[in-house]
Amino acid sequence: MVDPAFDLTGKRAVVTGASAGIGAAIASRLAGAGASVVAVSRSGRVPAAGGSMRPLVADLSDPDAVDTVIEEAVAELGGLDILVNNAGRGDWLPLPELDRQYFDGLVGLNLWAPLRLCQLAHPHLAAGDDSAVVMIGSVDAVRPSAAGAVYGATKAGLAAVTVALAKEWRADGIRVTQINPGIVDTPMAAEVIRELTEAGVSVNIAGRAGQPDEIAALVHYLVAPAGRFATGVSFRLDGGAVALGPFDLLER
Repeated sequence: MVDPAFDLTGKRAVVTGASAGIGAAIASRLAGAGASVVAVSRSGRVPAAGGSMRPLVADLSDPDAVDTVIEEAVAELGGLDILVNNAGRGDWLPLPELDRQYFDGLVGLNLWAPLRLCQLAHPHLAAGDDSAVVMIGSVDAVRPSAAGAVYGATKAGLAAVTVALAKEWRADGIRVTQINPGIVDTPMAAEVIRELTEAGVSVNIAGRAGQPDEIAALVHYLVAPAGRFATGVSFRLDGGAVALGPFDLLER
């Protein structure tokens, strides 16, 4: 029997970037807890789940596609209670190589798309009972990597959106939170993890990459009745990466 504090039966959810990695784990977790989930991705692949899961093909780097997602999802679900903005790019470019096309592309996908989806989802979320939005950010929101000025800025921007929307939407009963993962074992992070492993470098206290299911578990808490006290806040789930300072890396 599902703990009532984590039961999502009857809830209707949209998860973006849901074909693999963190997004797939989130979609599967929510469906397994009883939610009906629309899994948005470019490929249309649906992760295995023990519940209701429907694919929606959309490339969120295309503003026209972004504008159709919520309408199509609501038509499938009959309403909307949960929005998880997970889709995004995680790449780095030194400042001398930065151009406007790269900037606009990264900001468009990582910041504009989730903001626009929130805007379109608002009337549907407001019509529900105890609705929730979760942004998937990054530790780069608080500790940007070298060559990650634009990426870090998009994730920090999401954190600002999280606080602003929590204030704007409190009267509508909509909670808004953000999760800032550290390095997680996903296809997007595979090359970085390989390089760190070969170099024998541990970038967090946990001494390993996180797992997608560990991020999904926190999302589940935040959108479930158990998480009703959480809003307007970002949660860092990074294995202690930010807590580990440069002097801690020295052998003593």
